[in-house]
Amino acid sequence: MSQQSPPDTRKIALLDLDAFFASAEVLRDPSLRERPFAVGGGSERGVVATANYLARQYGVRSAMSGAHARRLCPHLHFVSPDHRYYRELSKQVLAVLHKVTDRVEPASIDEFYLDLTDNTQFHGSASLTMQAIRDELRKLGLTASAGISCQKMVAKIASEEQKPDGQFVVPPDDVLAYIAQLSLKRIPGVGPKSLERLQHAGFYTGKDIQHAALDRLQRLLGDKAGWLLQQRCNGIDVRPVVTERTRKSVGCEETLRHDFQHLRQVEQFLDEVLLPQLKKRLGQSRWQDTHIKSQTVKLKFSDFQQTTVSRTAKTVSPSLFYQLVRDAWDRREQRGVRLVGLSVALPDPDEQLQLELELD
Repeated sequence: MSQQSPPDTRKIALLDLDAFFASAEVLRDPSLRERPFAVGGGSERGVVATANYLARQYGVRSAMSGAHARRLCPHLHFVSPDHRYYRELSKQVLAVLHKVTDRVEPASIDEFYLDLTDNTQFHGSASLTMQAIRDELRKLGLTASAGISCQKMVAKIASEEQKPDGQFVVPPDDVLAYIAQLSLKRIPGVGPKSLERLQHAGFYTGKDIQHAALDRLQRLLGDKAGWLLQQRCNGIDVRPVVTERTRKSVGCEETLRHDFQHLRQVEQFLDEVLLPQLKKRLGQSRWQDTHIKSQTVKLKFSDFQQTTVSRTAKTVSPSLFYQLVRDAWDRREQRGVRLVGLSVALPDPDEQLQLELELD
């Protein structure tokens, strides 16, 4: 695609592999197809990475504790994740997509944006192209859902409409009406806290935002986030499909063997485990050699609620991480800490093109 193409003439698709980790495990062990199972840990400390659709019928969901999942589905089977295997399978999917177009952006291990604007296969039809791709993936033993529109955000949302193993098209002329009827919780980036603030102010759907005054949204969410939300709900998303991605952040996190009840335990864990891991991943011998935008600490508590604290910074400062940990610790309300994470946001050369909401 030429990046000069008018946004409403583009053909953008989002391909989402259905229950990818679970589907990958069924390829290795077909007997799993007939039983509810989850990929992840089934212990009290374990977490569900994904579940097959049989398990989801019992209410088992990703990010749920293994113990809770077993209570919902007592005969649930657990499979340990094999990320190397999943990455190799994801590469096979990418190879299938590249037979159709070289304009593919892996959004994650199981999600891919495709720019089909200049595609001539299947009479130039994005719908027929995605159907053919999904048929080809089915031969690999994988099903996928797809959303198709003239922009990335709507394509992503549309990919959820016919899950699993279906696709949904939102033509350019229907984009505004499609967004108007969406619940705000379906807008990427609108998290629980932002949703609560918006609903308290009387905003529930995309249509509500389309008719809202910008200054009111900015008072609710801040200047940047309010503007971004209004842009998104008015169907403005000019982001191109990016085939070469730069890292946006580097981080590490660990689920603890036992909940920490004292701040000193968290600080010692930073010193002995997380800071050395982060330094290795940054690939610099000195902290001050890494230019960043911000530092963040994440704590997940014993009730699975989590909090993050961030501060802007130009270079990495270990002492700032300790300060952020103390700020996050003050929010624990006597809860134990089950997970600790550190991350840094890296400078983004295309930041002005990003429409990712960061409301929470």
